Amino acid sequence: MSQNPAHRAPIRRPQPQAKIPTLGRTCRLLRRERKLTFAKAYALHGVSRSYLSDVEKDTRPPSLDILERMIEGYDPDPLMARHLRELRAPAEDLPPTDYLRQCVRENTAAIDHLRDLDDRGVLAAYLDPLWNMLACNSTFRTATPGLGDTVLLPAWLFSPSARDFFLDWSSEATHTVASHKAILGRYRDSEQARHFMQILGQNPEFVRYWTASIRVAYGRNASDLLHLLDPTTGEPASYSLSISNLTQSEHVLLVTAIRKPYSGPALRHPPTISRHARATRR
Repeated sequence: MSQNPAHRAPIRRPQPQAKIPTLGRTCRLLRRERKLTFAKAYALHGVSRSYLSDVEKDTRPPSLDILERMIEGYDPDPLMARHLRELRAPAEDLPPTDYLRQCVRENTAAIDHLRDLDDRGVLAAYLDPLWNMLACNSTFRTATPGLGDTVLLPAWLFSPSARDFFLDWSSEATHTVASHKAILGRYRDSEQARHFMQILGQNPEFVRYWTASIRVAYGRNASDLLHLLDPTTGEPASYSLSISNLTQSEHVLLVTAIRKPYSGPALRHPPTISRHARATRR
């Protein structure tokens, strides 16, 4: 057999994958982010290699005391610490999307509220916790060109149609991924979580953002405005987002966006809408 390196088969490295968060997987990513071997991790929190290995393989759920020792040793930010505690707790139940959609559409007051917001030019939509569309008003639909029949809003965000309209798309992609790590962890056993990953896990750009960081996020700061191109005029605009629960259901979110004077990134060139984006408006 030839020993010529040129004749050897190339080494195929595993492709990065986006997976629903589990406690073990997240603990492993946290340890590796800190560049810790099992021995160095033990020096920080006193959890043996065999025990920690079982935790990271999701074959042994840690006791609350062990988890708190790991959190103290790894010293993550408060949001990651919250995420780890939620992953140790039982997964929360999430009613089927179709059921939630029916509940919203049969709620006359909820639909009337969408219309009232429409009359005031406010973007509004009802979503489930994973941001599956349940209902929206015409103003929201106009502001999301290319959305079409897409039910899962993050799938639209990572589509070419959406990228044409976000003036700081990378920041929105980063925040969406960080938020959904926390959300998917909470509802990790739901059919919606599996559906989410089946759809977005095939998107290379989503996978790239998902695997680039272990950061998680909860909610959105009110001062963190959304910056978009107006799909009708092509002019830049900023929006203040608000997210609240529908009174009758903790699993239905009302998302509203009120237009503000543009205050986003400096525009080097006059904003334009690409040919692809123009086609989505027709």
